[in-house]
Amino acid sequence: MGKKKKFSFPPYETLIGKGTRIEGNVRFVGGLHIDGHVLGNVIAGIAPTGEAAVTLSATGIIQGNLESPFVVLDGRVEGDVHASERALLAAGARISGTLYYGALTIDDGAEVQGGLVHLDPGVGAPAGPLAAGGENDLVPSSSQP
Repeated sequence: MGKKKKFSFPPYETLIGKGTRIEGNVRFVGGLHIDGHVLGNVIAGIAPTGEAAVTLSATGIIQGNLESPFVVLDGRVEGDVHASERALLAAGARISGTLYYGALTIDDGAEVQGGLVHLDPGVGAPAGPLAAGGENDLVPSSSQP
């Protein structure tokens, strides 16, 4: 059996601050930290390093689906979470939807009101509406062609 490469969290390239409300989908690369409120899907793109991760703080809220290889949640998600590699749910995490995960760590106090679906290694999350871009996607200006 081969060992998996240890994950190192990519540097934060995008921050959604406390008191900020975004209405529309958010596409990002690298690391994303959310303290604010996103009303839309949060979708990881492929960074040059090949890694993408999201942290959602205790003040953070996502009303939509979340798709990223690595997620660390301490806030609220009202939608499905697709963590193809690893999901870590801290004590304040609240998910109302299905959690798809490759590996999972759950702290005491975290809640999932929905299903838990373990993904086979190398398969990832099932293709769905998040894979297709939408006209409401928000892209950081440095990422636009």
